[in-house]
Amino acid sequence: MQIKDPKFKEGQKVRDIEDGDIYTVVEIDRYSFSGNEYWYELEADRKKYTYTRPESKLETYIDKPKTVWELQDGDACYFINVNGSVLPGPWDGNPLQIGSREICNVFLTKDEAETEVERRKIEAEMLRLGGRRTFKKGENNYYIVCDFDSHYDIWIYNNKSDGFGIGTIYFGSDNEAYNAIDSIGEDRIKKYIFGVES
Repeated sequence: MQIKDPKFKEGQKVRDIEDGDIYTVVEIDRYSFSGNEYWYELEADRKKYTYTRPESKLETYIDKPKTVWELQDGDACYFINVNGSVLPGPWDGNPLQIGSREICNVFLTKDEAETEVERRKIEAEMLRLGGRRTFKKGENNYYIVCDFDSHYDIWIYNNKSDGFGIGTIYFGSDNEAYNAIDSIGEDRIKKYIFGVES
């Protein structure tokens, strides 16, 4: 019987198939003729002790990107099409994908993309119902807030002179703001604008 090459190398990240934990290969411990496999000494990422596991209980660990800015060729990602549909696609870094990422139109999961579609629909509805993105100094600038101290109640505030926040949609009157809440639905606003599940 010919001894095969080891599947994993020192310093490589692996995942234990049984418990799902992630380890780093510290060294190739030995070769088992009976199992025709290598045994590896592993170190847990968060613990300072080692394990010895056979090759058959391990698989290569592929670290998934934590943000869209870490995407590498072949990574799974999602895009929002011009009509609001969510399109899957592997990242290949072409100019269209890079441009999409620069305007925050690339997502790591389908759920993130679908949530963003709903958020954009709600903002478009607010604008249709009389909202605006411009702050008018000295005039009424009503806006919707979610008060975390009062069990996520929705409130309407007016700001005439203190400046404005990024991405805020303002209304010329409290009636317009309340109409937007009634038309869109308080639960949808909480979920898709403020990220709060009722």
